[in-house]
Parts: sequence; structure tokens; C-alpha cells
Amino acid sequence: MTRTMSRSTHNEHAQYGYVDGTGIEVLHARFERHRFTAHAHDTWAIGAVLRGAKDSMTSARHPSIVSAGEVYAIPPHIAHAGMSIGDQGCEYVMLYVPDAEWRLQCDIHGVSPHALSQPVKMRHAMAPFSQFAALSMQSPRLSSAWPDEWALLCEAVLGSMNDRHASAQSSSIVADRRVRDAQTYLQAFSGRNVSLDELAREASLSASELCRRFTAAFGLSPHRYQLVLRLKTAKQLLLDGMTPSAAAAATGFADQSHLGRHFKAVFGVTPGAVARRNSAKTF
Repeated sequence: MTRTMSRSTHNEHAQYGYVDGTGIEVLHARFERHRFTAHAHDTWAIGAVLRGAKDSMTSARHPSIVSAGEVYAIPPHIAHAGMSIGDQGCEYVMLYVPDAEWRLQCDIHGVSPHALSQPVKMRHAMAPFSQFAALSMQSPRLSSAWPDEWALLCEAVLGSMNDRHASAQSSSIVADRRVRDAQTYLQAFSGRNVSLDELAREASLSASELCRRFTAAFGLSPHRYQLVLRLKTAKQLLLDGMTPSAAAAATGFADQSHLGRHFKAVFGVTPGAVARRNSAKTF
């Protein structure tokens, strides 16, 4: 279940989202005068500043300024405060991610959990942060979209922090039967979401090891590979005459808009455009 709360004062606003079962909390806020008192979290605090700038105040001696387009992370149990910098206020998204989940994602992408201890300019990740926050504020029926959005957000943030893709297509890894078994399994079940744990069991590898080997072999993480397969299946269903909403349901997307966002990102057109094109064909 997705739960949301919001509050607004003049030009300041704050929205809170949480999806049961993920352990990830989300804060999307804009503050001008509000100042956080010193506190600490049991989780990692992964933040992205969308507009303006803020001082995360992780040090009593030195300011920790985070500017628009930058991403940063505060480890669990690290005391910090916070305030906006300048006259324009600060809009940001903050994710509160359990330690085990953040370390798993960092391990998958070959990045230290502390790689964001200093802010990193990452403008391409602002949209995924905003989309992830927006989804957390929406209705419970969209909770099935979280695995897609979370994996894509982690790819946007963590995938850009290493150069493992330079070693893609390693013949020895492609020849690994376990990696090929995982690929075959994803192809066989391209019409539904296959969880990472399920795929790892099929390949007889740990989740993190499977991700490393699979990404090195095919240049895409298992989740991205599966997402593209599902999009290709959806496109074929549209060409076969299925409606966009039915194609979304048949390929494991939360709804038509969820399918549409990823469909356009890969194919450059909307599912509706493909469906209309198909209905206009003459034989």
C-alpha cells in the first residue's frame, strides 16, 4: 500500500510517500525558511536537489552545500541538520533507503556505498528522482511499478559512476552457462515481471554476482534487459491489435501511463501511436 501525507505553508511544501514492503520512504519538499534541527536516520538518506541549493550540515565545522543537479548520500546514524541557501529556496527529493537495500544496489553496480559522500553533479538523474517521488505519492494500484522505477533510478545514479560497460561483451562471460540460462529464462517469461531473486535462483548465482556477470555479458542489467523484452512484447501485442491498456496489463506494467513512459524512452513513440498506425493499415 502507498501512503502519502503533505503539508504546505506559503511557498513551502512537503510530501511524504511510502510503499509497504519496500522499506523506502520518500520526501519531496521545497523549503525557504524551514531549518531542520540535528537528527540522524536508521537508513541511508539519498538526496537530489532539483532547484536552488541547501546545506545538509553533516559537519559542525564546514558547510556541506548541495546545488541543483547534484546527488548525495548520508549514511545511517550520521547526525546532520539542514537548511536552504539563498533567497530562492530549495526543492529536493530525499529517499530513505534501508542499509541492506542500498548496499545491494551498490554491489550490483560495482560502486562503494559511500561514493556519494560528496555531492556529485548528475543532472540526468533528476527526472528519475522526480518520477520515483511522484509514483510514491500515487495510489496503491501503482505499487507494482516500483521495481521498474527503483531499478531504473539506481541505474541512473549508480550505473553512471563506473566504467564496467567498457568491458561488455566479454566472451568468457557470455559463454557462462549460468548467464545464458538467465537470459533464456527472461526471454521465456517476457510477458511478466521476473524478480531478481527468482532469476538468481534460476542461474544458481547470488543476485549481485548475477547482475555483475549479466551486465558485463550483455551491456544491460538483468532488469533493463527484461524491461526491453517486455516493451518489445507490448509492441508486438499492439501490432496484433491489442489496446495500449490491455498491452500494459499483459506485460506486467502498472497501467498504460507506466508502459507509455518507458515505451517512448526506448522506441521514441507512444503505444497509442503504434496502435493507431496498426489500425490504419490496409491489407
